[in-house]
Amino acid sequence: MSNAKPAERGRAMLILLALVFVAGLLWFWLGGSERQTERRLASAPQTPPADPRAPAELAPVPPPAAQPTPTEAGTGELEPFASARTTPALFAGKLGSLRGHIEVSGEEPFPRNWRLVLRASKTLPAREHAAPRTLDFSDGRADFEVPDVPLGGYDVCGEAAGFSGQIHPVLLEPGNEHPFVNLRMVPAGLLEGRILDARRNPAEGIPVTLFALADNAASEAWTDANGLFRFERVADGAYELLVGKATAPLLPERRPVRFQAPRLTFPDIELPALGEIHVRVVDSLARPLEGVEVRGSGTNGGLVEGRTDFDGRLVVRHLPAGHFRLRLAHPSFAPEYERRVAVDVVAGQVAEAPVRLGP
Repeated sequence: MSNAKPAERGRAMLILLALVFVAGLLWFWLGGSERQTERRLASAPQTPPADPRAPAELAPVPPPAAQPTPTEAGTGELEPFASARTTPALFAGKLGSLRGHIEVSGEEPFPRNWRLVLRASKTLPAREHAAPRTLDFSDGRADFEVPDVPLGGYDVCGEAAGFSGQIHPVLLEPGNEHPFVNLRMVPAGLLEGRILDARRNPAEGIPVTLFALADNAASEAWTDANGLFRFERVADGAYELLVGKATAPLLPERRPVRFQAPRLTFPDIELPALGEIHVRVVDSLARPLEGVEVRGSGTNGGLVEGRTDFDGRLVVRHLPAGHFRLRLAHPSFAPEYERRVAVDVVAGQVAEAPVRLGP
C-alpha cells in the first residue's frame, strides 16, 4: 500500500502539468489572434462615428443651372450700381426732379444771390446720362426744386460770392426719381504767404498770380514791404500759385495749393539771386522828368512796370537775368516822343538805364 500512494501522486502531478501546458498554449494562440486583428484595424482607413442627431444621408444634388439676371428675365429690377452701368435703357429718356435746402455755416448771413450747380458726377454710376444744369437765384431763397432732370449721377453744390459750396453726390435712378438733398456753403477764406530774396530779406513789389484749376480763373496780389502777399475770399478747391504775372513769370514753376477755409499760410518762397534796373529819365535840357511811364519784360521772365519819381528815377528790383526791352512815354508828350531802350540784366548786379526824353 505504501508504494501505491506515491505512484498515484506522481500521476496526478503529471496530469496537472499537462493541463497547465495546454492552457498556456490556448492563451498564447488567442492573444496572437487579437493582436493581429488590432493591427488590421489600425491600418484600415478610419470612418468617424455617425452623429445620431444628423439627418439621413442624401444623394448628391447636381449644381443648379445658371439663372437669368433680373434684366434678362425682363423684371425691370435694378441691381445696386452695377445695374446702373449695364442697363442704360433704364435711364435713357427718363426724367426726375431734385428738391432740397441750402444753408451757410458760421455767422455770415445767407447770400441773396446764389447759384445752384448740377454737374456730371466724378464718382457715381450713370454719370454719362447726367445733363449739367445751372440755376441762378436772386431772392435769397434757401429751398429749391429743379424739375425735369434726366436720371443719372450728379454732383450738386451751391455757389455764391465769398462762399465755397460743398459738393453733394446724388444718384437719380428708377425708384429714386425725386430725391431731397441738404446743401451747405461755407465762407471763403484767406490765403497768404511770404516771399524772400536770396539773402532771406522780404522781397517787396513781387506780383503773385493764383490760378483756380476748376475754371483757370486768375487773380493777382503784390507783396508789401514785409514780403507778404494775400488773397482774400478764396473758395475751397485746387489752385496753382505762380510768382510773377501770368504773361511774365518771375519763377517758371507753378506751385500746387489745396485750399480749405478759413485760412491757409503758404510756406515761404525764396528767390534766387536776381538783378536790378535803375532807370533815370531827363528831358532835353537834362532836367529830371517825373511821371514817365516805364513798361517792359525780359526774355527769361520778369516784368517792369512803374513811373519815375520827382528825380526822374525808377528802381525795379528782383528781375531774372536776361535781355529786357523797355518802352518809355510821358502823358504830356506826343506819341512820337516815346522811347524804346534795351537793357541786359545780370544776376546780382545793377543795370543802369539813362534815357533822354521829350522835344
